[in-house]
Amino acid sequence: MVLEQIAVWWQGFLSLFDGIAEDTIATTVYVGGTMIALWAWYTIARRLPSPLGGITWVMLFALLATPTVSEGDNAGLAPALIGLIFGVLTKEQPLVLSNLMSILLVAALGLFVGYCWSKYTANKNSHTI
Repeated sequence: MVLEQIAVWWQGFLSLFDGIAEDTIATTVYVGGTMIALWAWYTIARRLPSPLGGITWVMLFALLATPTVSEGDNAGLAPALIGLIFGVLTKEQPLVLSNLMSILLVAALGLFVGYCWSKYTANKNSHTI
């Protein structure tokens, strides 16, 4: 009896998604999951020593949020990490290199912005004292 009620409730819940496009659901799940993962790591990273916490957060961001250069229906949604893994498994060196370079570019930009931000806050704090 209880299982039947749960099954009816579950079917009703899933019917809410029938009117929403698959791409919208996939994008929402990907962006939401990335934000949750980055927030969870931020709560851990702020307890790490100052440069290490920021560096690990930037690396996780680069791994999760860099778009892939792969081709296919869902390739625009997948992170470059998935394209990198796919390239390694299929032994396609151009795919591996292009996804790795895009991840490293995002990581380098994030580290540069973090460096500039730390210099800005250090300079700001030295002028207020």
